[in-house]
Amino acid sequence: YFHRSTTLPELLTIKSELLSELQDNTHSLPLNEEDKLVILELNSGGGSNISYYPDECVYIATDHWEGAKDFLEQNFQEESRLVLDRFLLTVPERLISVPDNSVSAVVCFHSLCSSSNVNLALLEILRVLKPGGKMYFIEHVRSKEAWSKIWFIQLNYALQMTVWDCHYGDFGSQIKRAGFSETHISERTLNFKGIRMMGPMQGLAPHIYGYAVK
Repeated sequence: YFHRSTTLPELLTIKSELLSELQDNTHSLPLNEEDKLVILELNSGGGSNISYYPDECVYIATDHWEGAKDFLEQNFQEESRLVLDRFLLTVPERLISVPDNSVSAVVCFHSLCSSSNVNLALLEILRVLKPGGKMYFIEHVRSKEAWSKIWFIQLNYALQMTVWDCHYGDFGSQIKRAGFSETHISERTLNFKGIRMMGPMQGLAPHIYGYAVK
């Protein structure tokens, strides 16, 4: 649930840069029959990202935590420019109630790490996206620097992360192989200096972010 509570400036900057075309309506994403943008957010939590979305978009939220719905509905009462179309209690690999080719954009921030089947989750995302639609993603990943401090931390806490329904994965490679027509992936190791990050949380520094087009 790293994305639900983090106020790390570096991560907030990445979010803002990724979603700027949604926020200022300069995107060229496919719209629905009513000429509205349809955004599906995976593992939405209480809606910490809704400030990045444009007015009058159709917003669908999913989360595998039942308590997220109450927080989300409360936030939408305060955010009158947006309407919550529906909340789905589900996981990224089970988007059964979302029709094929119905979504303009999928926002996937720290969601693949909690999926029990990442490849299936990516296939589901591709299925629900309209042609030309985008998946915007931010994920913490497995360190590529063998024998480094972060590599050892991830190795030592791999089992504990699994107990927390999370894991360090090679999500960049999986996104590239999923079948998108375009993938744009950047890598960054977040700077946790001066921030108290204990135990397995220290292994969250390596990140990828970007977007993929159906």
